[in-house]
Amino acid sequence: AGRARARRAVVVGNSLGGCLALRLAQRGSVRGVEVARVVALAPAGLEMAPWFRIIEHDPVLRGLLALPVPLPGRAVQEVVGRVYEALAFAHPRAIEPGVVRAFARHHPDRAALARLLSSGRKLLPELRDCLDLAAIDCPLQLIWGDRDRMVYASGAERVLREVPGARLELLEDTGHCPQIERPQQVVELLLGDAAVAARAA
Repeated sequence: AGRARARRAVVVGNSLGGCLALRLAQRGSVRGVEVARVVALAPAGLEMAPWFRIIEHDPVLRGLLALPVPLPGRAVQEVVGRVYEALAFAHPRAIEPGVVRAFARHHPDRAALARLLSSGRKLLPELRDCLDLAAIDCPLQLIWGDRDRMVYASGAERVLREVPGARLELLEDTGHCPQIERPQQVVELLLGDAAVAARAA
């Protein structure tokens, strides 16, 4: 019997997930699975806006955390949802409300929000200069919104310079989460590349 065919994976991620996808690409494989291709949507770890400082200085959020009285979870989630909308999307009012509610539900009370901010502070130093792009040798596609307020699309220039064959798809009038604002375009890009890869196999 011949050797078992190697397991291969296409890794797709947005923001921190995009950074993780790039770091997996640097390794080439993980637990016996080869990284065959990476699609990174607005990956963190490149040209990041000072969004954490923006969040912490938001007057509504600061007031919420400073209040000396208990607050209902619904009030906390309302504020979290508004900050998320403002930072993540080019057109917040066009986003399906259920998407924002689902995000806000991850932060059910003020203590959970404080933990999130604390984790963010600890994570930021790790995101500075965390990528060894020259180690990537699998096909790499970047998808970015031209109105991303959290991770600037100009960060793609470094990737295109350091990773041979890397490609960038810049989506017009789109924010930090193209998979939410432009789902059809993102799916077409993913499937289009998959079809090309299948024909080449």
